[in-house]
Amino acid sequence: MNCEIAVICKNKNTLCPLNEMDTIIIFEKGGDGVWQERKVFPFKINQEKNLSELRNEIRNLITKLSDCRIIAGLSIGGLAYNVFDRLGFRIFEIQSLDSALFDELLADAASDLPPVPEAIVETPTKPQRLSAGSYYLDLIELQTNHPEISSKKALQPLLHQADFEKIDVLCSHLPLWLSSPEYKNILSIHQKKYGANILVSLRRKPLQPANI
Repeated sequence: MNCEIAVICKNKNTLCPLNEMDTIIIFEKGGDGVWQERKVFPFKINQEKNLSELRNEIRNLITKLSDCRIIAGLSIGGLAYNVFDRLGFRIFEIQSLDSALFDELLADAASDLPPVPEAIVETPTKPQRLSAGSYYLDLIELQTNHPEISSKKALQPLLHQADFEKIDVLCSHLPLWLSSPEYKNILSIHQKKYGANILVSLRRKPLQPANI
């Protein structure tokens, strides 16, 4: 394995979360076992961008990292974490710049090899039925693999199906179109934290009796 670690920093040498980053430092372990700075360059990731734009920013970063596939910082979460993970990075949250810690990260990354899959499983492009009327969708995974599919395109057909009762959606934020009167009138919407993301539960509201 390549003996390099990319570290997220601000002000050139201060460890920081991804959303505060303005500098990347690549540390390399030499043949003598000593970690040294190999490369330092400015870089920012705008996490307010949409998934497709964020993915392009991270791909741009990858070209600057060469063969380095380990990235570390105070915190790396949200969509950026998922994109890094999907692009084959080993991701670590650390509290200090320490040579012994870098050795541990390198060892962990080397042992953290994914199992050989029995078969290639395609990412579902629409909500998955769990039981009668109940569905689930990992919107983050869907849009990581299929950025051309919007949340509205993935969810809207289901919400108008006669058998729809509820769906849980894993996402980074509540899609704005669900806040429109059209959907507020027919859906109850609940959100809760799910790691760095949120789990949105959508339930069909019972029909109101017509006024006579």
